[in-house]
This record gives sequence, C-alpha cells and structure tokens, in this order.
Amino acid sequence: MRNQLALSGEKIIEKVYPQVFHHIGMIRGEYLLRELNQNIILASCQQFVKDYLDTICSLYSDEEVWYRFSELTNTEANCLKGTKEYFDENHPLFGYRGTRRLLACPDEFQAEAHVVTEVYQNNPNLSAIFPFVNDAEQLKQAITVLRQQGFTGKIGTMIELPSAYFDLSSILETGISKIVVGMNDLTSFIFATVRNSQWHDMENPIMLDMLRQMQDKARMKKIDFAVAGYLNDSFIQKMNQLSIKCIIHYSSILEIFDLEIDHPDHLKHIKEESKKLQRSTHDTARNVE
Repeated sequence: MRNQLALSGEKIIEKVYPQVFHHIGMIRGEYLLRELNQNIILASCQQFVKDYLDTICSLYSDEEVWYRFSELTNTEANCLKGTKEYFDENHPLFGYRGTRRLLACPDEFQAEAHVVTEVYQNNPNLSAIFPFVNDAEQLKQAITVLRQQGFTGKIGTMIELPSAYFDLSSILETGISKIVVGMNDLTSFIFATVRNSQWHDMENPIMLDMLRQMQDKARMKKIDFAVAGYLNDSFIQKMNQLSIKCIIHYSSILEIFDLEIDHPDHLKHIKEESKKLQRSTHDTARNVE
C-alpha cells in the first residue's frame, strides 16, 4: 500500500518517491504563512501561497493535491505581520484554531479561500481540507464560504476533536469527499495530555477502536479515509494492515523509510524561527503591560 505525502512548504522540484507516496495528502497552509511571517490578508502572502500551490499542482498534475486551510494557534497568528484580529487566550491549543479562526476572522478566510479558488481554476487536481472542526454545523458554514468564492473542487475535513468524532455521521452528510484523522490532537484530547507524554499513545486500543469505527462509517458513504500526524513506523504498519492510508510528513521520510530528502531541516527551521517570534511578541506584550 502506498501512503500519502504531507508538505509544509518544502520546495520540491519533482515528485517525491512516487513508489512510496501516492499523491499529496496534505499541504499545511499555516507553514507557508509562518515561513513568510505574514498573515494571508497581505497580498504578498497570497501570492506566495498561490505560487507554491501552482508549483505543487503542476508537479502532481495527474494526482490529487489536498491543501489544508491554515491551522494557526492564537499565539502563532498574533506574531504574523498583517494580523488584525487578536484573541486573548490562556491556552493556545484550545480556542481560536483552524476553522474556528477562519469563521471568526472573515477577512483572513476570504483571502485564503480566494487563493485556493484562483489556483483551482487552472489546477482541477487541487482539493481543500478544513482543520480543527467542531461539528457538522460548523463545517457546513465553512463549506458555504468556500463555495461562494466559486470553488467547485473536492472538500475534506480533519477529525481532531472528540466533538467531531461524536458528530461524524452528520459530518459525512455535508458533501465532503475525504476524512483525515489528526492523530496528534485527537489523542491529546481523548487522554487530556500533551504530545510526547507517557499517556499520548496513538496505538492504545481505545484509539484503534475509534479509528475502526470511523473507517467503517466513511467506507459505507464511499468517502476516503486517512490518518495524519507525526507517525512512527509501528503505527504506520498497523494502519496499513487495517487498509488505512497514512499521510506522512516530508520531514519524517528519512527517519521512517531511511530515504534521503533534499530539505531535511525546512520544517525544523520554520518552527525555530516561529518560536523566536512568539517569544519576542510575548516579551513585548509583557513590557507594554
């Protein structure tokens, strides 16, 4: 079974190990914004995202390319140049993330939806995923905004919240074509823990049972089903044995498959620079106080 590739802005010039990966299962929009350190409402950021999507869609012109709308935490969004909407939150992993932020910041949502729609006009292989969705009603609102922009391509959603898991039957009736389970967040919220803790166990029988239930429901509706996150080899093998495809980060290729990649430190660098900006923004805010 070939799995799917996740990109975070890596500047690839050809298909990445096509014998291993079948199509681009996810481009994480927030890493394009964080790389540029700009909010999507800025024209220069919109052009940057558009150019990147055009390039990837051209390289994979005969395969699907799934773009995930920006999944920024409040802390990450606050330090981007051009951000106008600031939310005061004590816990950045909760609150205004993903689709919640898109709906709360219509200027940002409209700008990103416009870019996706514009790229889609010349690249019909482009599809869109909504992240951090509460439930079917919220997903419907997001889909309506994107469709009003003129986007007629496929739409998918992440399942990262327990509320979305419990509302899956209704979510599958919204006209989506793909479900992607975000294993990092869903595991965190199920066990009330953070990544890399002793309780964050994606292979726990509880998680595996949830995945089988979701897979069965998606299969009955003929909707594509995959899992994503920072996955290890053991988990990937277990998923593939269950006929579940994994969306694997470009940065993990060397560790998981022992295959060389051209941009091994791209994601690490963006995260490091972003953390510096967040600390600087936090320190400035404290000085103002």
